[in-house]
Amino acid sequence: MFQTKAKIAVSCHLLGLVVLLGAGALGSGTALAQDKDLPVLSLQECVELALQRSPGLLITEERRLIAGKDVTAAKGAFLPDVSLSHSWGKSEHTDYDVSQYNRYYTEEPFYTYDSANDSTLWFQQVAQQEFLGVDDETFRSTSKSYSASASMNLFSGFSKFANLNAARNSLKAAEANRDYQKELVVEEVTSAYFNLLRYIRLLDVARESQDQAAKELERTETYFRLGSAAKSDVLQQRVRLENTRLDVVVADNNVKKAFVDLAYSMNRPLAAAFTVDTAALSTDFTLEEVDALYAEALQRRLDLKSSEFNLAASRNNVTSASSNLLPRVDLNARVSRSESDSPYQFEAQKSGNVSWGYSVSWNIFDRMQTLTGRSKAKANARIAEYQLEQAQLNVQVEIRQLHNALVEAAERARVSHETIIQSEEELRLAQERFRVGAGTTLDIITAQVNLANSKATEVQAMCDFLIGQAKLDRAVGRLSTYTRGQ
Repeated sequence: MFQTKAKIAVSCHLLGLVVLLGAGALGSGTALAQDKDLPVLSLQECVELALQRSPGLLITEERRLIAGKDVTAAKGAFLPDVSLSHSWGKSEHTDYDVSQYNRYYTEEPFYTYDSANDSTLWFQQVAQQEFLGVDDETFRSTSKSYSASASMNLFSGFSKFANLNAARNSLKAAEANRDYQKELVVEEVTSAYFNLLRYIRLLDVARESQDQAAKELERTETYFRLGSAAKSDVLQQRVRLENTRLDVVVADNNVKKAFVDLAYSMNRPLAAAFTVDTAALSTDFTLEEVDALYAEALQRRLDLKSSEFNLAASRNNVTSASSNLLPRVDLNARVSRSESDSPYQFEAQKSGNVSWGYSVSWNIFDRMQTLTGRSKAKANARIAEYQLEQAQLNVQVEIRQLHNALVEAAERARVSHETIIQSEEELRLAQERFRVGAGTTLDIITAQVNLANSKATEVQAMCDFLIGQAKLDRAVGRLSTYTRGQ
């Protein structure tokens, strides 16, 4: 276990992304260089920018909002339904070919028996009618009504409680998915950030090798002029120099590609130029026990919690699907008033009505719909349980693989650190042997290549460990400091 700190001041020209996206490549003038005037973004700042407009995170947030509305709807099922209605209408009724009569009354005398006067003369009105002909009769009427009604379910087989619990568990699952998506964003940005630092450091190693090859060529040419070296030695050193120049070009191109990946992970491919802070390129290669990591993941990992909430919601759905096996009880009330001036109204022209009561219904047979739905709900609950078990197995495999990768990266870093010391000594001895005529240029070139490879291996191992540590933190379920307060 040892600690390595690499301090690099580099400028990342995001404006070159416009050229890359539009023309397919970055110009040679966009190579990373030191620029004190550009702002410096730390890893945390890059993560915060990515969390602001991450499409995946925004999608999970909208799904959480939808789940929250489902909870509100489930609570509303406990409230009564209230409705108001008003109607107004006008009608015109025509009877065709109606006989028309002129009605009048006449007084006609008649006698009644009276024991005192023997008889009494009385007069009575007799209705008379005179036929006038045939014509159409039209009647016009207006009607309007008002009503208010309310109904409330008192019992429906515990379905309302089951639906509410299912909605609440679905909301918790959506919240866990949203928070887990934040961890995925942090992991993606962290990996891209360390990859950029990896290739920046590899570019520095390539440039150091180029400078070293140029100095060695200059030294060999001096020996050749003095007669201590052959022409072939100079040619070999020139080939070595050209190879290092090619390595610099390849490393520079890798830096540009890594920078594009970082900008993409931040959802800002056309952002303004900034420099990156390399203080995070440091680690002490601390390793934890894999069994403890797995136990921690079972308790804290957010996607597992989401699966647990989905399982609980599926079990609530079984209760909801079984609700029709029990009777249903409802309360209802209605108030209404109507007015009409139609001549065909047999009752009063104005009327009002108030009614209330309850109803009990029990569906004895519904063509096996309830039993079928209940069986399907139970099957979905079992599927959710199996999915949780599979997710737990996947977590165990993932943690073991990541832990093994960290062990390998730490060991490679340790070996490469020792190899660098050995390669530096071999290069010194090769140069000394060549100076006294006991060695060849090929020995020096071999030592140079070994030294460059050892430095590159150390950089690769360190970045692999840092990226693997970020992946392991996400796999274990440790809430990143970058997502707190977001």
